[in-house]
Amino acid sequence: MPAELILHPAAWGQLEAVLQRLAGEAPSAGVIELCGLAGSGKTTLLRQVEHRARALGLPVVWRSLPLPATAAAGEDPGAGAAILAALRPEVEACLRQQGRAVLLLDDVDPADAFQLEQLMALLPPQGRPAPLLVVLTAGRPLSWSWEWVLLSQSRQVLTLPPLEAAGSAALLEAVAPRLAPEARALALAWADGYPLALVVLAEALRDGTLDPRQPADRVRLLEQLTERVLRQGVLGALPPAERPAAETLLRLLAVPHRFTALLLHELVEQFAPELAPAQPLHSLWWLQRLKAATQAFRWVQEGVRVGYRMEPPLRHLLQALWQDEAPDRWQEIQRWLVEFWSRRARQGQPQERVGALLEWSLARLQLAAPAARVQESQALLAELAAWPWRDSAARQQAVAALGQDQELLTTLGAAAATWQAGLASLEAAPRTPPPPPGEASPPPEPAPREEETDTP
Repeated sequence: MPAELILHPAAWGQLEAVLQRLAGEAPSAGVIELCGLAGSGKTTLLRQVEHRARALGLPVVWRSLPLPATAAAGEDPGAGAAILAALRPEVEACLRQQGRAVLLLDDVDPADAFQLEQLMALLPPQGRPAPLLVVLTAGRPLSWSWEWVLLSQSRQVLTLPPLEAAGSAALLEAVAPRLAPEARALALAWADGYPLALVVLAEALRDGTLDPRQPADRVRLLEQLTERVLRQGVLGALPPAERPAAETLLRLLAVPHRFTALLLHELVEQFAPELAPAQPLHSLWWLQRLKAATQAFRWVQEGVRVGYRMEPPLRHLLQALWQDEAPDRWQEIQRWLVEFWSRRARQGQPQERVGALLEWSLARLQLAAPAARVQESQALLAELAAWPWRDSAARQQAVAALGQDQELLTTLGAAAATWQAGLASLEAAPRTPPPPPGEASPPPEPAPREEETDTP
């Protein structure tokens, strides 16, 4: 990526302010962690910090650490920690001779306790401000000890978001300034603010030999995206032997909006039986493994909707691959998801039913063609009017959630107001009577308990 182009202005503004303070009269610094998906621009931003620090006359020490996958491939698993341990004399010399220093570390492994131990040994004693700025890149925030977090004078975590439209356009212009309008529009649409995907597309399209309107050329573009962004980028920290299974799982998990270990377990049983584990807990292991190694998704709770959610640019890219490479399979999985969420909304644990009802409604609407969504929303309202609510409180909670969910309202577009009016009439309806004796709802299905385990 072009080193001179500021892709993340908000993060850059904070970094610039810290560098200015370090170069000033009373320098004090700390640790800044640049986190995000592979290919989000972390290393480019770190290089920009290096250039700016040198321009301000600050001494800079840079080290790139080996990815975990290199250790799994036979290299020394302690190489990263050894690199950090060997840095101490150089950092101390900078501080002694020039009174301040900037230490830049690329690809710190958050799961490597030995790297963290050596990194902490490089830092000033707890509670004592010092003119050392450490800026590092990592997939996720490091798991510092609680004592260090409480006593440290400064720690910032900057998670790099997808690019804004202006940033995407600027990056595309910098890499491929003479793209045809059709190729430019396709690159921006497919990348959806994902810097690495945008660079891969720009480099593939800039010489004009590939025409995305031609099926064969389109296949070659998708192959380059798959290899460079997904396999080398997102999955690059995994051992090579794990990547084929991980790729299959990520592709499956890009279809639902949110997912749990239970959903992954059933998806795999249905659509990738060769990977089907013997126990649902194995699916939970895979989720934690993929999350730690790729940062492709995170645990979120938004109102009644709880589960893992894939990072939007990656999900957008994987959906583009699905819809170009296997559209029939994509539709089949979508229809299966409608049935899955319908079942969870009726038979799941009471606390998950409203969230499942939201997912069911959204899956129904997005499965329908845009021109048919008004009709589909009316069919949904009719089914909700006859829904076997547990009681009026459950109905009111569900109706409120269905009327306020922004993702659902965005999907409806101009029909959102009609949808909300229909829901209001449901909320005003008489209380749903309990089922007659002998016709009780089936007992709820058990669901494996999942919780977010990351530490700040």
